[in-house]
Amino acid sequence: MSLAAPTLGLDNTHPVSQLRHRLALGVQWMDAVGARPALGPWASELLAVGERPLAQPLDVHPLARHALRHAGRLAKVLARAAQDRLDSPPATPADDPTRLELRAWGHAGRSSGGYRPGEDPRLLVPRRLALLPVLADGLPAAGLVNRRSAWLWPGARYPLPAGASALRGRVQRGADLAHAVPVPWCRLLVTRPGAAPPNPATETALGWGHGDDRGEFLVVLGPEAAGGGAALPTALALRLWVYLPPEAPFDPAQPLLSLPLEVAEADDLDVLQGQRVPPGFVRRGPIDLSPGPGRVLVLDDAQLLFA
Repeated sequence: MSLAAPTLGLDNTHPVSQLRHRLALGVQWMDAVGARPALGPWASELLAVGERPLAQPLDVHPLARHALRHAGRLAKVLARAAQDRLDSPPATPADDPTRLELRAWGHAGRSSGGYRPGEDPRLLVPRRLALLPVLADGLPAAGLVNRRSAWLWPGARYPLPAGASALRGRVQRGADLAHAVPVPWCRLLVTRPGAAPPNPATETALGWGHGDDRGEFLVVLGPEAAGGGAALPTALALRLWVYLPPEAPFDPAQPLLSLPLEVAEADDLDVLQGQRVPPGFVRRGPIDLSPGPGRVLVLDDAQLLFA
């Protein structure tokens, strides 16, 4: 009598699960300061697969989770892109034909019809990202490997907690204030000065900020800005570094067209968290500041005017 186990096949087994939907990409938009899901209604849309334009809204789920299902036209375009990648391996992630380019923005409850500047609550600053899906045999890998968490930074109307230390201002370009124009989508970094010559790469980072389409920003500082002593100092020693994007055409009616593109691989946290300056930005500063702790320092326009 043979004790060998029978060979399992379709005729003597029963399915215990079934894959109904395959996730091409899932993004949870996070409030960078509060470490919680993004405030308010939030919309995001796919713009392209590599160099192939493909406009499609992402499905919105609770807790600022947005999903892109592998179905319909997206599935067909992504299959062609995956074959292109096999035929001609890309030199960099920015050249990957399977990258999914999307942008996200806040709205006042009506997400259809695209972005409207007048309906942006300006709680958080919009972003434009290119994310690389993990593929297996040309299809998005099953499971959770194509989920990402991307950070959004405070906008001009971000609700600050009581006693917060923060910097607020507007970045502009021009020969003088009379001819100044806002600089959209700038980046800002606050550091603690050290004994060495000023250098943001060697100084302690205390806070990041993203400027909006009007050049306005809000940088919220954490408790480490106070220096960790037993008593609060009367003033904080800070350095503000400003990163200006390349000059480009700007349409105030469609400001998201000029959003800088940031390319992030699955584990590229600096980009996902908005703490890496996009390519082509130019550093200015530092601006030395000494605000009091627990206060919001509003910088004068003259301090943030760049030729």
